[in-house]
Amino acid sequence: MRVVVVTGTPGSGKTTVAEEIACRLPASAHIPVDIFRKMVKGGYRSPHLWDEEVDRQCKIARRSAADTAIRLAMAGFTPILDDVVCPGWEEEWQIYFLGMQVDIVLLRPRLEVVLERNRTRTCWTVDEQVIRDLYAMFGGEYTAKWHHVDSSDQSPAETAASILARLNFPE
Repeated sequence: MRVVVVTGTPGSGKTTVAEEIACRLPASAHIPVDIFRKMVKGGYRSPHLWDEEVDRQCKIARRSAADTAIRLAMAGFTPILDDVVCPGWEEEWQIYFLGMQVDIVLLRPRLEVVLERNRTRTCWTVDEQVIRDLYAMFGGEYTAKWHHVDSSDQSPAETAASILARLNFPE
């Protein structure tokens, strides 16, 4: 069994590309971790203002997404998750997915591209300093073994196709 985690800063295209990847595979499911986080209504805390409660809610969301992914994988689907994977969270994913192949794909378009995508979003935007901080974080050593993809000059379809080829998935 195999699971793919697509990560990157807000505006990098995580959700769009993960959806595109899932749509190209014969038996797959797109699992946006944010859906589980945003199920919390009373007491919801935004990850843009990080504290212990945000950390707790994000951990619950990751665990819930992992449980869903495992059930889908056991039923023959390839789970494609999207999430911001901070330092230490890769190990958490590896524990949740023990015995499964875990491919982490870091979408890393140029910073100016990410900032422009964020500015032109129609649903919501993220503070640019948060994006800059996350962009710097993803440049850290902890991402060295991941699959890095510069999607600056690619459409979501082109990015998905290149990821599937890199991960040796048949299209």
